[in-house]
Amino acid sequence: MRADPAWSRRAFCRSLLGVAAIAPLGACARLPGLPLASRFGGAGGDAALLLPTSGAAAGLGENMARAASLVVAGKDGKTSVFDTTDTPEGARSAAEAALAGGARMLFGPLRATQTPAVLAAAGEIPVVTFSNDDRLAGQGACVMGITPAQAGAATFRYARAPGGRRGAVVAAPGPLGEATALAARELAAAGGLALTATLTRSSGAPGLAEALRSASGGKLPDAVFLPDGGRDLAAFAAALSGAGPRLMGGVQWGLDVTSVSGLEGAWFAAPPPDRLLPFFDVFQTRFGAEAGVVAALGHDAALVAATLGAGRTLDRAGLLRAEGFEGALGRFRFLESGRCQRDLAVLTVEGGEIVAIGEVSGT
Repeated sequence: MRADPAWSRRAFCRSLLGVAAIAPLGACARLPGLPLASRFGGAGGDAALLLPTSGAAAGLGENMARAASLVVAGKDGKTSVFDTTDTPEGARSAAEAALAGGARMLFGPLRATQTPAVLAAAGEIPVVTFSNDDRLAGQGACVMGITPAQAGAATFRYARAPGGRRGAVVAAPGPLGEATALAARELAAAGGLALTATLTRSSGAPGLAEALRSASGGKLPDAVFLPDGGRDLAAFAAALSGAGPRLMGGVQWGLDVTSVSGLEGAWFAAPPPDRLLPFFDVFQTRFGAEAGVVAALGHDAALVAATLGAGRTLDRAGLLRAEGFEGALGRFRFLESGRCQRDLAVLTVEGGEIVAIGEVSGT
């Protein structure tokens, strides 16, 4: 399925930029005119969104609240946003305010570093963090963000479809590279990948192809997963251009991939465009602005809350229902471990356009 060029260069790429753009939060004035849409659930109880409505991530919080309002538009009842930045104790104080107001499920916060404080306040109340750090699942949260493990599983599984393939990971130092390397090792242990190497190195270091060949037993792998975006991605792609391995990645490729040298023919995992694009259109029509993947998380959180509230199952058992949910980011379901499984599309860069070439379920 060939994507519309306007989508490929503008709406899609800008939507992915938000995934990597969650900066440290500071204090500033509350945004005026924020659509209030964070308490919902109906007869089965209330859920609350914990969103940044001030500071560096205020724009993301505003769009998440707007997206959530698309789910509850037209329903009666007062709504409110619980800010994660303006209260003296930050995210914990915001969670306590939501719980005092009767919330039976918390969606948020946006950042991994804020999540432990929300978990401490929540006790037995389910917490669904918007972070993409799978390690938070081990602390008791359900992780809703699109994780490196999901993107890696989707692309490596698709790469293996024609037959056994050897794969490697090359990443810049930092949490993203560590998480991707761990995910790749888990895939290899489960038999889903012949992992030849995981390299963590500065994108400016010379001799990447030679280092990768040496780490892979003298032969370059068939595919190399590059989790980073921005300048690191551009540098790694240029260093491996023409070397032979297929380059692969995920939603962190939050830039105009069609203009990056060395990414022609690369594969990357992202939400299915047939679900994401209609959401973008509705958001644009309603608010006169472009949405993004992070905003879509707000929409899908509201969808989960409204669905479970209507069924009077606004609890952890409801979150873990076998049929999962279908939202703007596609089909997804939460596991007992707290991790999330997602259906993701596999896209490629072809002739200066983004083309959807497949879909992988349950990553």
